Amino acid sequence: MDLEIVRRIAGPVVGAVIGYFTNYIAVKMLFFPRKPVFLFGHQLPLTPGAIPKGKERLAKAAGNVVAGSLLTREDLEGFLLSEETEEQIITAVLRQSAEKIHDLIVKAADISEETYQEKRARLCDAVSFEVVQSIDAHALVQEHGGELLKEKTEQSTMLRLVLTEKKQQEIVDYIGEKLQAMLDEKGQDYVRGVLSGKLETMEEQTAREFLEQMGIDETQLRRAVRDTYRRLVNENLEKLLAHINIAGIVTDKINAMSVEELEKLVLAMMKKELNLIVSLGALIGFVLGLINLFLA
Repeated sequence: MDLEIVRRIAGPVVGAVIGYFTNYIAVKMLFFPRKPVFLFGHQLPLTPGAIPKGKERLAKAAGNVVAGSLLTREDLEGFLLSEETEEQIITAVLRQSAEKIHDLIVKAADISEETYQEKRARLCDAVSFEVVQSIDAHALVQEHGGELLKEKTEQSTMLRLVLTEKKQQEIVDYIGEKLQAMLDEKGQDYVRGVLSGKLETMEEQTAREFLEQMGIDETQLRRAVRDTYRRLVNENLEKLLAHINIAGIVTDKINAMSVEELEKLVLAMMKKELNLIVSLGALIGFVLGLINLFLA
């Protein structure tokens, strides 16, 4: 009687064991062997494993799936223009606006303090030179000084007798020439000093203080940042996607992985499912054993 019971349960048990190990081996053969195996100069079938052998095909398929279905333009637009993302951008800008303008420039340009001071000095030199060169002191005196002198002369009989039109012109010419000479000689130094002082004052301000002086408060700044960010996303997302080959990037990343890294990636995503397949093999083997027992 005991032998009969053993004989009856042996079929389902053996079926479960065979099903379990069959599926276990099948799952392992997805990854092993990792390289082709040769015997007497001939490559054995089913080597390497399915995933190492089809790595390039898998990488290309994954790239196409990500680019075509998982990361579309609508997905990116929805993420970039979501309320949470916009709020993060605004918060970051407001946080940066609390820093001094000097620090923001150094950080944004990624330069040392020494380099910044050199560029600042060159800027002051260039601007002061352009300002001085753009001022024609002689012409200004000729145009406005002559009119002023003529007006003052006409108000006084004594001056009209002393300052004839010729004498007035000589005075205007003299003052204009002297002023132009003074401007050419010392004007750039003067303008540079004034400009440097103004820049130094501005640099010590925070960006927010500077904006407040221009009449832009935090509410207006938040609205401006939000509007600007949305416009940049809407105007440039299509161009950005046109220059980013998402499928190619995913394909190259997977192809660059070693088989060990790819195995870890697959197991990280499908470990439970693969274990379920192995367990189902045992269950199916057990069920088939029971069916065979009943049929017998």
